[in-house]
Order: sequence, then C-alpha cells, then structure tokens
Amino acid sequence: MTAQSIASVSKPQSSTVAASTGRTQGDAIIQVQDLAKIFDPDIRAVDGISFAVRRGEIFGFLGPNGAGKTTTIKVITTLIKKTSGRAVVDGIDVDKDPAAIRKIIGYAAQEVGIDDELTGRENLRLQCALYHLPKAERDERIAELLKAIDLEDAADRRAGTYSGGMRKRLDLAMALIPHPKVLFLDEPTTGLDPQ
Repeated sequence: MTAQSIASVSKPQSSTVAASTGRTQGDAIIQVQDLAKIFDPDIRAVDGISFAVRRGEIFGFLGPNGAGKTTTIKVITTLIKKTSGRAVVDGIDVDKDPAAIRKIIGYAAQEVGIDDELTGRENLRLQCALYHLPKAERDERIAELLKAIDLEDAADRRAGTYSGGMRKRLDLAMALIPHPKVLFLDEPTTGLDPQ
C-alpha cells in the first residue's frame, strides 16, 4: 500500500464548494478554537487547544500518551461532546450538525474496528451499507479498496485470521469507503506492515 494508492481512493466525490457558503478551496477545512474536554474535575483531557487545517493539508498531532490527541480527534469526529470551545469541519459546527460531519469524514481509530467473524469483503460491505452507498457502487468501491490495500487474495477469508497489519489495512479501507473530505487516522502506523 502506497501513499499514492491511498490518495487515489480517498478523493472526495465532489470537490466543488458552493459559492453561497463563502468558503474557498484555500480556507481551513478544520477549525478548532479554545477546545476543552473535562471528564471530571481532576481530568482535563484537552485544555484550550486551537488550530486550523487547510484543505489538502496533512496535519499531525504529536505528544506523549495522555496528552489529549485521541480525545481531540473524538470531539472533532463527533464521537464525544466537548466541554467548551468550538470545532468546525468544512463549515459545519460539531454541535449543530454531527450527522452532516459524519457523512464527510472517515475515521480509523487506534483500535481496529473490524468484525472478526466477517470476511474482509463483508466488513467493507457492511461499512458501505452504514454510509448508505448505493448498491450499484458498492462492489466497485470494495474492489477498488481491496486492490489499494493489497487484500484482494484474502478478501473472502474471515478477518479474524488476518495478521495485525492486514487488519489495520482493512480498517483503513473501511475509513475510506465514503470518499471522505477529511480522513482522521489515530495511531495509523501501529501494526502496519512496512511495505
């Protein structure tokens, strides 16, 4: 799997931005201002972080364990609610329309989110259904992703028989199903094969 193969399967279906939104291609696709997440009075997982990510930019969080990287990603991807501050993805506030955000993002978590009892192909088919990908497009999209992640030969084996690297690649393919405008990868290289 190469960066080029990932890029070729992760292009959004439409890169056109409506003129009425006032946004242009050069504007930030992610904007975070004074974001905070407090789990209880003693645990401030995120404390006033601010940043912006431009369209097409690759952005990485670096920091020690417990610094709040995963928590920040979970807030931006609408998996958890923030305590305060603001987070916006492609002009959509995470609090105002989380469903709209989920339609335009892909997310591969630290822990691989695949069903071991299903085959690789069935895992991808399920993800297609969750994103309401039209049936006519599903098989083509699945074939494209299986080729990109080099799992064509193992596609019909139970995912529980996959190596750690194969599982991680399948999880990445699942995140790419919706042609996301924004792709979130949490600890993306953990367990990946060096190819």
